[in-house]
Amino acid sequence: ANVTLVGASAIDKKQIEQAIELKARERQTQSRMHADALRIRDLYRRRGRLATTVVPSVANLPDGRVDVLFTISEGAVTKVDSIAFDGAKAFTAAQLRDVISTTLSSWLDILKTAAFYDAERVESDRDLVRRYYANNGFPDAQVTAGKAELNAQGTGYAITFTIDEGERYVFGDATIASKIDGFDANSVASAIKIRTGAAFSRATVDQSLMLMTEMLSKHGQPFGVVEVDPHKDRAKRSIALVFRITAGKPLYVERIDISGNIQTKDYVIRRELRVAEGDPINTYMVEIARARIKALGFFQIVDMKLEPGSAPDRARLAIVVTEQETGKISFGVGYSTSEGVVGDISWTENNLFGNGQYLQIKLSGSLVRLQADVGFTEPHLLGTNFSGGFDLFYKDTDYTQQASYKDRRVGGDVRLGFAISDQVSASVNYTFVRNTLYSVGPLASAAIREAIPGFPTNTSSSYNTSSVGYGVAYDTRDNKKHPTSGIMATTSQDFAGVGGDVKYIRSLTDLRAYYAVTDTVTVMGRARGGVISGWGGQDVRLLDLFYKGSETVRGFAPAGIGPRDLASANQDALGGKMYAAATAETMFQLPGVPKDLGLSGAAFVDAGSLWGANKTAAALPGIAGSAASLRASVGVGLAWDSPLGPLRADYAIPILKQAFDKTQPFSFGLAP
Repeated sequence: ANVTLVGASAIDKKQIEQAIELKARERQTQSRMHADALRIRDLYRRRGRLATTVVPSVANLPDGRVDVLFTISEGAVTKVDSIAFDGAKAFTAAQLRDVISTTLSSWLDILKTAAFYDAERVESDRDLVRRYYANNGFPDAQVTAGKAELNAQGTGYAITFTIDEGERYVFGDATIASKIDGFDANSVASAIKIRTGAAFSRATVDQSLMLMTEMLSKHGQPFGVVEVDPHKDRAKRSIALVFRITAGKPLYVERIDISGNIQTKDYVIRRELRVAEGDPINTYMVEIARARIKALGFFQIVDMKLEPGSAPDRARLAIVVTEQETGKISFGVGYSTSEGVVGDISWTENNLFGNGQYLQIKLSGSLVRLQADVGFTEPHLLGTNFSGGFDLFYKDTDYTQQASYKDRRVGGDVRLGFAISDQVSASVNYTFVRNTLYSVGPLASAAIREAIPGFPTNTSSSYNTSSVGYGVAYDTRDNKKHPTSGIMATTSQDFAGVGGDVKYIRSLTDLRAYYAVTDTVTVMGRARGGVISGWGGQDVRLLDLFYKGSETVRGFAPAGIGPRDLASANQDALGGKMYAAATAETMFQLPGVPKDLGLSGAAFVDAGSLWGANKTAAALPGIAGSAASLRASVGVGLAWDSPLGPLRADYAIPILKQAFDKTQPFSFGLAP
């Protein structure tokens, strides 16, 4: 009749109900009830509450019905008092603690996800340590499963990993040997990422194997098999590798079976496979397809395997997925140095109606801004590899502190995108915006007052912008959220004048490069710039110019650099037609701070400039900053992957500035 949970407070009851199989109006048996009690207990154990007990019971009702009751006694969280690594010589305990997921207990436990003892996690950590050694020059390292000892009070564990490091090895020469007649092995040599003399890394070997298998398929050898043959030179402590290519047995997809997708439609999964019935297939293609399906973000688990078909050269591709929640409502309240108190609320669905579509509705604001956005994206428009979507927006911003006016923009865009390759994508768009400049007072700069026809009788002016544009992106980053290697380059151009009231051409470019110095230190270099110019006899309007400050060169206030009217009461920022900026930043994990807290530090140098006032501003007697002048700053920062999004706090000191610039050493807000 009913299933009731008593004593559950540490874990939401809905999560427990999802874990158990007994439901109201279903057949009850002692074995099913006992199995559900174990599931509840295991759920608590995975949260570190090892002493939790779950007692099932029944109350008989008329007509052969029963009430099932699970009485839960929640045990306290079992902490981790210490983590030791016996036998570790090449790496410090602090370095190895950064590798594993289990963390030491501290007053920061409330922010952690693994600040308790879990036997399964410790076993997984053992493999993480072993792989860390294998990827850093120790292919023979052995790690004994972590030994856990409970303290006398029963409140915490001391965990010890016993390590036999073995000898450190470097890479020797890497060669290719092909046994496929007529196939040029040199055509896949670029797949080898091994550098002679570098520390041996199993991950680098695996990456080379995968890239070589992929290149074989592209060179007409989908059934080619690549195996690596290592040759150790113990005297030189080096390992030479021979990549042997052989012709594997032909294998074709006979049938594709998909299960576990309750909401997501089959075709959403199928289009990520890049293979269909009758196509050739190999294990590498299966793994790449699994990674693409997992990257959708719709599934907790994606299990794919090839099973025997009706003939030796036929295989059934079995795909089993476990769905996860794809819709969320989020809200946040915080503080930004540029806007004061900020807040937002949004609803996002990444898999709309199971079609793989994206929809977001968001309302955000602050003391100086009110903004509403609606965005929709179809990743495979009309079943093609083109993505399509639209955005609608309303944004009202108070710039009276920087430039003595307010700005309202209402509009939308439609866009079309296409992935040229795994690294290169392109897009085109059409945008329409209704721009309004308003609340202009008598003390505003003459350049701002002249932007209002009929001032001072009129204190506002509106105009329409109708533009088409395109963009190209090149992305080889290893991780989109926390990159440690690779390049991200974007360039875009907008042409305004397809109808509307204004005519301009705006070009933007942004280049970022990442390099991992160590496992915990990454260097990032960034260069960006933009230019906007009118055409057809028009100059660039006030609201269309660039305004730069803390988001470009930290240590300066919002709109703190560039052309400025020193004769106005507020020394109003008037914007510029061109900007350029560069950043060199070192990002590092904070010593002694667990990685799962999401905290990291940074040290940086910024440099840049904004120049080129429009004709109206350039004619003012009080204009300053219209010429290019370099600004620069040095500083440190703290980044946090908070539940509300990536936050960033920076303290920067300008070392090159102009007398009329406005500075702001400290900045805090959402990370760019």
